[in-house]
Amino acid sequence: MTALIGISAGFTDYGDYLGVAFGRPLERLGAVAVALPYAERPVSVLPFLDGVLLAVGRDIDPSRYGGRAHASVTAHSALRDEFELELARLAIEAGVPVLGICRGMQVIDVALGGTLHADHAVLSGRSRNHPGGDWARWEQVVEARLSEREPPSHPGHEIEVATGTALARALGARAWVNSYHHQSIDRLGSGVVVSARAPDGVIEAIEVPSAPGLCLGVQWELQEQPDSQVFALLADAAAERAGRRGSLSPTGMAR
Repeated sequence: MTALIGISAGFTDYGDYLGVAFGRPLERLGAVAVALPYAERPVSVLPFLDGVLLAVGRDIDPSRYGGRAHASVTAHSALRDEFELELARLAIEAGVPVLGICRGMQVIDVALGGTLHADHAVLSGRSRNHPGGDWARWEQVVEARLSEREPPSHPGHEIEVATGTALARALGARAWVNSYHHQSIDRLGSGVVVSARAPDGVIEAIEVPSAPGLCLGVQWELQEQPDSQVFALLADAAAERAGRRGSLSPTGMAR
């Protein structure tokens, strides 16, 4: 049974990049990917989906988690914040497999009551110098992807993956990841556990083991490591859900 995975990637930044960067890795794994609008009632979308991918984008408005804006804050997208926070919460509760990438990982945590550090500058020790926020390089990455050229070298670091996690099944105990984010998770939301950290202690991946379906978030730009087995975790979980749902969609139309 072909899985249908909804991608929430926003409509305000990076142009056509958002139209190819996330859907194509899933398509290569046999899923059908569709872009999600900002539905007024996210609950109305979920019965049609076998998986949800929460993609990259602007900072979440800190008022959503009781935080304060930092000088480095990006412009907010109120419509996207409202839609994705509700979508994430409902999808997790319903057992729809969820994968969050960069902003998407932060959406998962905030949706479950967690908070964020506004910028690496507010951290202490080595964490304060965590690589990220290189917007000029990021623009070069976007341009390279759209023109089908080799991207520039990515800033990055190693991560240590917690044993027994879904992420460990995909990546093993250690992996190298890129690093463009300027924010990171502070307080973990309800049921959220850390599944990977950078050497400086910054949280790089989270999971919700108690969720009825896969719920995983990674802080790096996963779509720029498209051969990663992390995409396969979502595609496989979505395919399994599609098989359980049978051959008919909620409208009664053959899939």
